[in-house]
Amino acid sequence: MPRLISPSIARRMLPPVSVAVAQACATLVGAALVHRAAQQPAASPIVALAVVALLCAFGLEVARRRLCEAIGWHEVAQVRAGLFRRILRADPSQIARQRHGALLQVFVGDLSARRQWLSDGLPRAATAPILVAALLAWAAAQSPWLCARIATLLLLGMAAGAALLGPMSRAVREVRRTRGRLSAFASDTIAEMADGAVPPRQRARLRRLRRRSDALNRAALRRAWWTGTLRGLPHLLTSLIVLVVLLDGGAISGTVVVIGTAGLALNDLARAAELWISARISALRIRRLMRLPKAPPQPDSLVLVDLSEPRHRFRPANRQDCA
Repeated sequence: MPRLISPSIARRMLPPVSVAVAQACATLVGAALVHRAAQQPAASPIVALAVVALLCAFGLEVARRRLCEAIGWHEVAQVRAGLFRRILRADPSQIARQRHGALLQVFVGDLSARRQWLSDGLPRAATAPILVAALLAWAAAQSPWLCARIATLLLLGMAAGAALLGPMSRAVREVRRTRGRLSAFASDTIAEMADGAVPPRQRARLRRLRRRSDALNRAALRRAWWTGTLRGLPHLLTSLIVLVVLLDGGAISGTVVVIGTAGLALNDLARAAELWISARISALRIRRLMRLPKAPPQPDSLVLVDLSEPRHRFRPANRQDCA
């Protein structure tokens, strides 16, 4: 049964999270050095150290992305193999009841959504809080009152984002359902053409295709409203944080680096929430396919015994193997 976060995935997420902690530290060091460099001559070695710290943060970001991509592709390969084994062992009558387009959608669309969650969404969700904590630590070093106001803005923004997850989940589910119907309709038509049959009432089919395409466009546009709102929240919060810092009299030199990193972290949280919704819906479809009943044993099958093994291994065989 596929899960969004399995124990093996949680263990493999430890290296990316460790890299994210190092990245946050490098960002804080870079911000402090930038602040010091603004008060020193241009030829000061602090400038070189600040550049080195920021380059280290960049390199750690690249390493984190590489580690996360490896996690996503590895886990999805295992799920794909499990799905394929289930289909090969499933009852053919149950397979015949399934639309081929829907089965292919699980292998293509749903596994892709799961990979994106593991490679991109989950790492963002795991590491973004570390970067936000770095922002709060920097704000607390500047002023406890400044830290309290920034934390309040962050909590309000996260609460607003959480409120958007419900309607956005319904919009994503509607898009997936409408797209699945459209794909199944096209797949059935192509299968009929491959069998040499001319589909009847071609004009009616074209009208059905147009109606389903229009329905998909409307559902995608409704989803776009919620997606745009969720992705726009980080920009609003970042702008408000900059305003609060400036009104508090904070130093703009180090603020630019830290708040820029905080903006990336907030964007990561919004993107992680978006990918989590798609992955959760895909997990339900994958779980449904994994529950297909197995094929009953064939009445004319025999059991062969491999005597070369220390423990006899039994495998089913057809009578043709005994010929």
